[in-house]
Amino acid sequence: MQETTGVEVTLRGVRDQLEQMHTQLEALSEAIWRSIDHEDAGKLEEGVRFKQRYNDKREPLEDAMGQMLALLRDYPESGPGTSAEKPAQAPLQEAPEERPEAAVPVPPAQIAASPLAGSLEHKVPFGFVLGAQTYTSASAWPLFYEALLQELYGRAPEKLSHLADAPGGFEYAGRPLFARVPDSLEDPLPIADAIFAEADLAPGILLEVIKRLIGEMGYPLDSFKILLKEQKRGTVETLSIAA
Repeated sequence: MQETTGVEVTLRGVRDQLEQMHTQLEALSEAIWRSIDHEDAGKLEEGVRFKQRYNDKREPLEDAMGQMLALLRDYPESGPGTSAEKPAQAPLQEAPEERPEAAVPVPPAQIAASPLAGSLEHKVPFGFVLGAQTYTSASAWPLFYEALLQELYGRAPEKLSHLADAPGGFEYAGRPLFARVPDSLEDPLPIADAIFAEADLAPGILLEVIKRLIGEMGYPLDSFKILLKEQKRGTVETLSIAA
């Protein structure tokens, strides 16, 4: 029993380190991109070349870590070859089965994934175009969303504040997407004083939220575009939400 406990403790530690490494690699990727001098053509070209080399090395490492994490999560609760002990572990084995029951289905009248969701596969945002201005952000959906909301708040604070008081159609799975206090949200994203937005949204859902948000702020849908990078090749494209 002591040996199994020791294995499980070590196993959890390795899983935590692998998950932390993924976060660190993403943070380093963003730091490298931000450190590039985008005003100097030579330095920009040199920086992009280095970033591409980084991406090329990071991809197989991330794949290997993902496979290792999947393997470690499959480790039997009572250890390999100890099936006789499984009945004693039954309460632990039943726990994952309860998770789907906790999910709240999305009512048809509420927000559903955008039909453009399929175009987001293997891509991350790095900015947006609103009107005639271009803005850059970190290459992660929550940070991109935060940059957009802060820009919209800076332009029309009263309109965004209104969503925190009366979210209207801005709800998903029975939860508000804007609130005055962070406790009302699963993953609160601070936008301004006493204004928080829900960050725990899949990209396809977030795309539909942004589409409604741009309309709510009074901008034509075709005035807004998302800047996307393909994760493997680093190629850049713009995505219009007007479709």
